Order: sequence, then C-alpha cells, then structure tokens
Amino acid sequence: MDSLAVEDIPARIDPALVVDYDMFADARFESAGGVTEAMVSLRDEAPDLFWSPRRGGYWVIQGYEATVEAAKRTDLFSSSHMAIPPSPELMDMRMVPLQVDPPDHARFRAPLAAAFTPTQMFRREDQIRVLAIELIDSVADRGSCDFFEAVAEPLPVLIFMDIMGLDKSKLHEFRDYACVAISTPDPAIRVDAFTKASAMLAEVIHARRARREDDLISYLLDLEIDGEPVSDKLALDYAQLLFFAGLDTVANAMAFIVRYLARDHSLQQRLRENPGEIQHAMEEMLRRHAIAPVARIVIKDELWRGAQFSKGDMVLINYTAANIDDRVFAHGDQVDIGRERINHIAFGAGPHRCIGRHLARIEINVMLQEWLARVPLFSPDPHLPDKTHGGHVVGMDTLPLVWATSQG
Repeated sequence: MDSLAVEDIPARIDPALVVDYDMFADARFESAGGVTEAMVSLRDEAPDLFWSPRRGGYWVIQGYEATVEAAKRTDLFSSSHMAIPPSPELMDMRMVPLQVDPPDHARFRAPLAAAFTPTQMFRREDQIRVLAIELIDSVADRGSCDFFEAVAEPLPVLIFMDIMGLDKSKLHEFRDYACVAISTPDPAIRVDAFTKASAMLAEVIHARRARREDDLISYLLDLEIDGEPVSDKLALDYAQLLFFAGLDTVANAMAFIVRYLARDHSLQQRLRENPGEIQHAMEEMLRRHAIAPVARIVIKDELWRGAQFSKGDMVLINYTAANIDDRVFAHGDQVDIGRERINHIAFGAGPHRCIGRHLARIEINVMLQEWLARVPLFSPDPHLPDKTHGGHVVGMDTLPLVWATSQG
C-alpha cells in the first residue's frame, strides 16, 4: 500500500477488511477512466464493508443493503461530524438539519422540507426552462462546448442562488467556495473556504434581518422552532447546508448524465424520438452515476456486520458504489432504461435523504428535454478528455462535447 505501514492500521481491524482506497484521489479513478467507472472495480475487489487506511483511516460501506441500514442507524453512525479526514475546526461549523441526529432532526427538517415540496418546486419549472433554453441556445450553433461550464454549472446554481436570494453575479466565486469545501482533501483549505462562505452568508442574513425579500433566507428568518424565533446562528446553520448542497450536487449529476448520453448514441437517439421516456431514463442514469457519498462518525463501540466499530471512527457511506450492487440491480454497472423499478438511493436513504431531490429532478429533466430538442447528435470531444474528481461529492471538472452544425 505504497507508503502506508502496518502500524497505520489499528490492531482491532481484521486484516481481511483492509482495502487501500482514497476517496479523494484513488489510483482506480484514472485507470478506470473516471470516478463512477472506478466504482465497478471497488465493488468487485472489496467487500460490502471495509477499512481504508488512507486520510487517517476510515470505514467504507458500499453494499446496497448495508448502506441503507447504515443510513437508518443514526444511533451508531452520527452525522454530527461529516469530514474525512476529521477536522476539529469543521466540527464547529454545523449544517442544519443535515448534522442533527434524530430525534431532534425532525423538528429542524420539517419547516425546511415544507419549502421544498414537489408542489413548491414545480412552480419553478417555467423559470428553469427559460434559463435552460437560454444557456443551450447560446452554444447550439457552435458545434462544441464544455457542457459543464456552459450548462451544467450555471443552470442549477443560478436557480438555487435565486431561491436563496444570493447575488448571481458572484456565481463563480460562490461555486469555488463550495467546490473547495467539498472536494479538497486538505482540512485547512476546506476550513478557509467554509469560513469565507459562512461570512458571506452571515452578511446576507444580516441584510434580510433588516429587510425581508422573496427568498429562502427571508423564509428561514420567519420560522419558529419549538415556538422560538430562529436566531441568526440557526439561520446561518440552515443557510450553510443549502449553500454547500445546492451549489455543487445537481451540476455534477447533470454532467455525468450528459456524459453518458454522449457515449451512447443509440440511447441518445431513442430519447429524442421518445421524449416521454426521458424522465425514466434520467432515474436510471442517476442510479448509475450517484455522486454524493456521505461521511459519518461512529458514536459508540459496536460489533456491526462482523466488524468492530469504535467510538470516533469515521465512516464513508458510499452511495456511488451501493447503487451498482448487482444483487439489487442486475448488471448494475450498466445503464438499462428497461428496468421497471429503479429503487435507487442516489439521493440517499434514511432520515437524511436529500431534501432538494424534487428540485434536482425537475432541473435535470427539463435540461435533458431542451438539450435533446436543440442540439443534434453529440459526442465526447476526441481531442479534449473530460475530467472527474472524487471527494465528498463525486464531480466533473470539464465535459467537452462536439456535434455537427448547419454551418458545417
């Protein structure tokens, strides 16, 4: 295991459960051609539950059933600390309700969930479609683009910044904060990005405290929890979750789906001819390209599924690999839109299941409808390879595409 020594592995860890895996920069990522492709190798080489000695050491849970059980075992796997490697500074920066465990979790989640119901999110559909058309039309005649930069990043991020009431001219600045805080392994760099983003959000909260606007931060400030008005600190805890979740996840999910379609011309053409199948196909591609593994901390000693967990152990619940478990999804590493039921957990499982999943689905579905209607058969750029990265969100850095145009 390169420079790793035996003494790096606690004596209580069964050697049979030790697998060398780096969630940020594993060698499999490059050899497999990308992070989601590397999950096939990890699935086949490693058990449902294993210990990685990288980044200070952490457990990885990747079998579908084990993953669902772990997501529900909040009495063992707490979300109070969600950083690998552990960082004492990040422990003081709480995202509510994500980093609140049951039973308190429900009372903090309920008012936020009320703002993200399917009905509330569908009211945004026209706005999403107008922006999607604008972005797509701006590149359709070019014959090429970096899809991530041109569409996948600005579409969901601008919509979410509008919902939050953030200054949309700062899109790239805010995105940099989110990406660094989520995907950089160095805890000091992540703390710096988190601190800068939090300071910016605190300024917005201060402004909304003085004058309400038609945005989510104003909504948060008008909430009551247990009959008490929301404090600036609690509003910031809420805003931090929304900021870091909303400014990174959907952009990457979009990009991975379009990347797949660029490589599968037959499915691409089928969806053009049968747009009614887009939504179902989207769910299957979301399953195959789940982008949000989550970290947890063990809060008590327990023998679980044959492994000895100790209080303070870090755990990665690897939804990216769990969604290609062949025991649940036949030939799980393949996209098959013929699946009748796609019971995926790309949005997580248990009480912390993604609160923004309804918005994400609408955004991706609308984007696919408009992209396939406005851009002819597209392919990966043969001269510019795409780039993916690991981390607390599996992401894309670039997605160069090419297609023919009427101008030649």
